[in-house]
Amino acid sequence: MSSDDRAQKRVEDLEKKVRTKPQDMELVALLYRAYLDAGRPNQAGELYEQRLGSRVGDWEFVESCCDAHRLAARPERALNVLDQQATHFSSQAAYWTLRGRMFEELERWDEALRAHDRAVALDGTAAEARFRRGVTLMRAHRDREAIEAFESCLTLDGKMTKAQINIGVLLDQMGESERAIAAFQRAIEMNPQSVESHCNLGAAYGDLGRKRDAINSFRRALEIDPACALAHFNLGVAMMDSSPEEAVAELRRARELDPGNWEANFYLGVLYFKKGMYEAAIRLFQHCLQGRPDSIKAHYYLGIAYNKNDQPGLAIECLTRVIELDPVNSRAHYYLGVAHDKRGEYEKARLCYQAADRLGTRE
Repeated sequence: MSSDDRAQKRVEDLEKKVRTKPQDMELVALLYRAYLDAGRPNQAGELYEQRLGSRVGDWEFVESCCDAHRLAARPERALNVLDQQATHFSSQAAYWTLRGRMFEELERWDEALRAHDRAVALDGTAAEARFRRGVTLMRAHRDREAIEAFESCLTLDGKMTKAQINIGVLLDQMGESERAIAAFQRAIEMNPQSVESHCNLGAAYGDLGRKRDAINSFRRALEIDPACALAHFNLGVAMMDSSPEEAVAELRRARELDPGNWEANFYLGVLYFKKGMYEAAIRLFQHCLQGRPDSIKAHYYLGIAYNKNDQPGLAIECLTRVIELDPVNSRAHYYLGVAHDKRGEYEKARLCYQAADRLGTRE
């Protein structure tokens, strides 16, 4: 029996028990967790929402209900729950922090900030309220203000690693790679077991071309958590040039752990292409285009893989689409010429090569 089947069986067993004992909150809590484990947060949220009337004054219950609605991409439903519970909890900072979190999900930044400011006003020592305020500013692309907010978190809680990590992420996004590295190193000093810190440090090293340091950081992350899909993915990408065989193994592992990782599929396809495994590369690029039909790089690599696999007709379709999406892509013009050459369409090929030359191709 697969893990999915086991999760579904547990849900069904608990649903039967709850139907016979609907007031047994221990059973209800077990069913709530089973719904989440089975990837059914919508039912978890509904389960708890139906029982809010019997849990008056239970903030953890309300919070769990709203979190399930958030996971189910229904933040409006969570806000409705919070509106109904305002009489009991609106004097608490945690209420406003959670309310702000739901506005974040809706990208209603001003309302989120007002909610977080209310939380801070109610409890100036609440580092979490300041952290969520920083996240809102970060997501609204108000980077300098976000850094200030995260720094204020650290004055209240010097061990809040996630605030330190976000400072590093923001600095990296702002092109301040050296300062970002220092920020991630500080996060690791705060919590040496933080996989996220090691992964971010590796990415910052990679931005500076320090591949050896990047690889060491990703390896350290995997020593802490061998099942970290992001670390396997980053390590695979970092090793593509120096150790392609190891890179293939890492990217395959990343796909096993996170089948929905689009980038892992794409870069694995690139490696297969470079190894001359064109059929395997084609299958992966086709899969990538199912998820992102307008991906320029997936169309491009699929086109040149078709060229290598002596399928110029299909290559022409892909490379023509690249040029529709990115008319100044010189490489696409060049390889479109190659495809026309393969079909004996020499005048079309000549025009493509001329366009490539005009755009400055170096192929």
